[in-house]
Amino acid sequence: MADLAVPFVIIGLTTWVLLKFAYSSLPPLQYIVPVPLAFLAVAEFIAARRVRAAVRHDPNAKPMAAIVIARCVALGKASSLVGSGVAGAALALVVRTEPTARTVHAAANDLRVGIALLVVSLLLVAAGLMLERAGIDPNHDKKRD
Repeated sequence: MADLAVPFVIIGLTTWVLLKFAYSSLPPLQYIVPVPLAFLAVAEFIAARRVRAAVRHDPNAKPMAAIVIARCVALGKASSLVGSGVAGAALALVVRTEPTARTVHAAANDLRVGIALLVVSLLLVAAGLMLERAGIDPNHDKKRD
């Protein structure tokens, strides 16, 4: 978990500082911003289920090559790190826009987008962790004995 806390804190603080000085010059955020991360999270949840079934040799699972499983595990690790960084940036956006959201229409819009981005990025972290863990053989310790 510490490897996820580092990008969350560093990117969150950096984004907060940048927004503090440059927020007024940015255009309003669009609601489409969190959509690609949402699609990636859904795809990774689906992939995690398939990888887990293949690793555990479920009878109905389609076989997967070991290199594909390793790539999925690497994708899960990368996605959890990216999701953590985006969550930090989204939290910084929420913190920056919340005080003025009641009086400034653009800040209210950005607050809603920031909350959606925060939720989706946390889902991406969960999907990435799930995909990463799916590639671990549950009988690994038993095979060494």
